Amino acid sequence: MARQQPIFFETEVRRRFQFLVDAYHTAEPEYSELLLPGVLYKRPDLWVWVFLESGDGAGTSISVSVDLLRRDWPAKAELPDLVEAAEFAPRHLVTRKAHTPQAVRDTLDQSAIWLRRLMPLLLSPDAEALVRRATRHPLNRAGNPKPRNPNTKWKYA
Repeated sequence: MARQQPIFFETEVRRRFQFLVDAYHTAEPEYSELLLPGVLYKRPDLWVWVFLESGDGAGTSISVSVDLLRRDWPAKAELPDLVEAAEFAPRHLVTRKAHTPQAVRDTLDQSAIWLRRLMPLLLSPDAEALVRRATRHPLNRAGNPKPRNPNTKWKYA
């Protein structure tokens, strides 16, 4: 039974993220269980990772991240941070749940939708600026994250 969940996960990821191969010319996805079950989509300038993370009582979650590959500035950003940095929606609206097979499907569906919206931005000349905004988390004097601008106009929220 332990092997069944990663097989299910890989199949569902491939089904939902096939647009990366078809529309954005990534290589066929690579599956790995080196540290966590994960699927990797590669382009010369961009890698997309989809991981199944085991929780410590909170359950299992799905993590999607993007590696922007630049000679002078390689960077990695998580999908919720990219969605917020692009002003699509607040990061808490990007689901990560994977506690049931249906939750895995729903989360992968939503993640694929967000990534479809982000791909034109991630392949644009402004991609570095987007990733910088997504990875920047300014702190206040007490060392806590500063709240985002309450006047942000979300595109999809």
